[in-house]
Amino acid sequence: MAALAVTVAMLVGVATPTAAEPQARADRQVAAKPNPAYVVKPGITFNHPFRHGKRGKIHRRIVKALKNAPAGASVRVITWNFDSPYLARKFIAAHQRGVSVQIIMSRGLARSQGGNPQRSYPMMMRAFARDNDRPRELRSWIRTCKQTCRGRRGSMHPKLMLVSRSGATNWIVMQGSGNFTGAAAVQQFNDWTTVTENKALYDGWMHMWNQAVQDRNFPVLRFTVGNITSMFAPHRGNVDPALSVLNKVQCTGATNTPSGRTKVRVANAVWGEERGARIARKVRQLRDQGCDVEIVFMMMQRRIRHILRGMRAKQMVYILGAEADKFKDRYVHMKGLAVQGHVDGRPDGNVVLSSSENWTRLGWHSDEQNIIIRDDPVMTQKYVDWVDLIYREAPRTLSNYVNSADPDPTPRRDGYRDEGYLSPKEYPFHELEAELS
Repeated sequence: MAALAVTVAMLVGVATPTAAEPQARADRQVAAKPNPAYVVKPGITFNHPFRHGKRGKIHRRIVKALKNAPAGASVRVITWNFDSPYLARKFIAAHQRGVSVQIIMSRGLARSQGGNPQRSYPMMMRAFARDNDRPRELRSWIRTCKQTCRGRRGSMHPKLMLVSRSGATNWIVMQGSGNFTGAAAVQQFNDWTTVTENKALYDGWMHMWNQAVQDRNFPVLRFTVGNITSMFAPHRGNVDPALSVLNKVQCTGATNTPSGRTKVRVANAVWGEERGARIARKVRQLRDQGCDVEIVFMMMQRRIRHILRGMRAKQMVYILGAEADKFKDRYVHMKGLAVQGHVDGRPDGNVVLSSSENWTRLGWHSDEQNIIIRDDPVMTQKYVDWVDLIYREAPRTLSNYVNSADPDPTPRRDGYRDEGYLSPKEYPFHELEAELS
């Protein structure tokens, strides 16, 4: 579709009893006023866990868009995990000044937070229950889906935020690889793509949102607006988003690379099962055909490492202590790729795939988002340069691979439940978010 016109249907959560935040903090939050002249900057942003100035960079972009959303604006979030008191307070402040904030997160992870008033889910549940006499379209809530929101099985795994207005900017679509957690800010390499002033794209993503809040099975949703293609899992027999890009690559004849070879830069955290192997075979084929290929990853099954042996592929996992600890280690968490060169039939082509989706069977069946942006040379160069940077800093090759400290993405035999991903009951958010707060 060249465009997708959608009527936005606002759905409302169930109010629950309220509890006040500390008064001094609440007063500071309410006192902050949006800047009507603020402009949300479009493009791609990267998070670097080793560099002080770049840790939390994605969170800061989220917060700026949020704090400049005026009363009456809507903010819609879907995230696998929301466990960040720092971000939770910002969303509560937006709600308190009249913004409609609605959030969906994983049911298993929400339950793992229990009733702890310092954890994000219960904190926002209580705060959003205030002002429940607002018009329906202006109410706020946080809720979960049974497993996936738009499918029959899998994991609810997107990471996105839709904002109707922030400052002087309208129709903001923000998405990427980072969850709304302290770990995403200070432990992980993540990417975050922002598109603004594109109502057709925004309406298309709101259409997906309005399906997700119904928590039932929906048909495949894929559409193109201008140079941007959106693909939402479950995919159900469609062409893999990654292969939809890689299948259109020619390795020689590039006019926008110094060597004339097409550059393929891959940064996907987890590769598994036949899906991951299929993409790995394609990437290897492109290398053998003369493409300039470079790969960074976090976890990869042995059979896939075997397919990629001898290629420029590195595991970005820094184990900081004596043994692996997923709350201390640093690792690549991106889920995408970039192609610079001969692609889509153009010798000067540029393509970026940014996503929440690991290349696994679980990713194929789960709720995920993918955005493919073509003909944006600035964004593509940034992505290529970022993968090159991670590759230079990555400590491990395929031959000295180690098991990552991140949760195991292997689906459980009893039906792809979130319980396989649960974090400890006491998440160390104070330590992770100290510099952000």
